[in-house]
Amino acid sequence: MSVKMDIWERIMLPERVRIPYFGGLLYRTLSKIARKRIAAIKYEELSLNKEKREQILTCSLTSFPDRINTVEYTIKSLFTQSVKPDRIVLWLAASEFENVELPDSIKALQERGLELRYCDNLFEHKRYYKMIDEQAENELLVMFDDDIIFPYYAIERLYEKWKQFPDCIICERGQCFSYDKNGEVMNAGHWPVNTKVGLDAPSFRIMASPGGGCIVPPHALYKDANNEEVIKQYALKTGDIWLMFMAAQNDTKTVRTYRYHRIFILSEDHQTVQLGRDSIYQGRYVKAFDDLSKAYPHAYQNILSDKD
Repeated sequence: MSVKMDIWERIMLPERVRIPYFGGLLYRTLSKIARKRIAAIKYEELSLNKEKREQILTCSLTSFPDRINTVEYTIKSLFTQSVKPDRIVLWLAASEFENVELPDSIKALQERGLELRYCDNLFEHKRYYKMIDEQAENELLVMFDDDIIFPYYAIERLYEKWKQFPDCIICERGQCFSYDKNGEVMNAGHWPVNTKVGLDAPSFRIMASPGGGCIVPPHALYKDANNEEVIKQYALKTGDIWLMFMAAQNDTKTVRTYRYHRIFILSEDHQTVQLGRDSIYQGRYVKAFDDLSKAYPHAYQNILSDKD
């Protein structure tokens, strides 16, 4: 089954393809063009959905001071989707923005419908931990990262896939729980991305990448999903593996929109902040997976027993 992609996605090389120098040159060139295109869109041209439909599509993302000046590119890309969202909510940690003057771009986007909300600093959990308690029965929470210019069909792909699997979490990108050659559970940081698992049939084995675009329908997550103290105890900085366990504990499976991912176009030339160096990242995932496996044995058994 073909996947709907715009011309920019089709030009970008899939993650599995590695062409020295040319691949990097192509990426840098297309990224510059994309940033210029999104920057040229006037604020008055932006609008949220005005058509009647059964579901409310609420986009949610979070940012922090070092990215607040470039997050407008991400937000603009959400405003200009083929399927427009009904809401776009930007979550900021109150403690981080106490003495920070917001850029004019954020104020201009608020005039077009952007909702700005403040909360405690739970890192990437900010995207959902307040919202799932507020979520209406016909509201789909669509999560995104703040440093990506999202392709034109991103929301449409997620929404159309959700229509096929309305009880599942839907993601554009996800890694698959796997074993190493010795039959041991692999380090979650090394789980494969390019796999058929979770494409045509829902699976407990998929760890969705929420920042790449991810739909969470109502009642999809276990009751602990937005418990601040439990989040801090087990997975403060490993939000994707936390959501995997909260879904599996609730008997909710995950589906991916397509197998081979294009490399994302970032909203800035170079990320000003590296949220986790590889060694730290891998260590966090080993500990988080081990701790969550013991704390939520039902979720762990669902993941282990899912053969797809």
